[in-house]
Amino acid sequence: MPIIKAAIDFSRNSASELGPLAQRIHDEMTTHAAVFASPPVTMAAFQALVDTYTAAVAARASRATSDIIAFNVARDELEDALTELGIFVNLIAKGDATKVDQSGFPSYDTTRTADTTPPAAPSDLRLRLRHGDVSGSVIARFKTERQSSTNEVQLNLGTPATEADWHLAQIIKGGKAILSGLTPGAAIWVRVRTVGPKGVMGAWSDPGQIRVVYKFAAGLSLWQPLLWIVR
Repeated sequence: MPIIKAAIDFSRNSASELGPLAQRIHDEMTTHAAVFASPPVTMAAFQALVDTYTAAVAARASRATSDIIAFNVARDELEDALTELGIFVNLIAKGDATKVDQSGFPSYDTTRTADTTPPAAPSDLRLRLRHGDVSGSVIARFKTERQSSTNEVQLNLGTPATEADWHLAQIIKGGKAILSGLTPGAAIWVRVRTVGPKGVMGAWSDPGQIRVVYKFAAGLSLWQPLLWIVR
């Protein structure tokens, strides 16, 4: 069953919106006084705040410092009263949409349904040899919809079109994976997908390939790695 709550934060309402909204709440709560008995702010006091605020909005057009200050004070006092009344309405209504509607307050549904939409495929997959490492360590970088996402990285030493050739390499947070223990000289395919809410898996990224070959560098006693990246 949906749980409906009255709004208690009005800081985002424009100056022109707040007055009519407060007046509607006053009128509805007055009409349904039997439902909302003994509010923390009496309807007479609340009407006085609404009237003061409405006058302050009009006076603010003068741009005089005193009128601007009076407007800010009137708005703060009206917002405080609305917050008190909204909390009171929620205590009375206990999530009942009918009672919240009778208060005149804007409302929202607190019932949350898990989003099981599969995440989008990671993009911009880049592979490179780990700097200074010729033992078969590769760094994979990629972009995801959410920076803090959990992602599955798979390797393929065979044919990327053959699903059976793909194997789990890592489950990581974020968009960077270090893949170690790879055989130098091998052609290595990599792909990534994001883990969504409730374990729903997203689509695979386009696979990327890296090949490490060794070429003798003149004047050096090491075989230097060259990288080929196929996207």
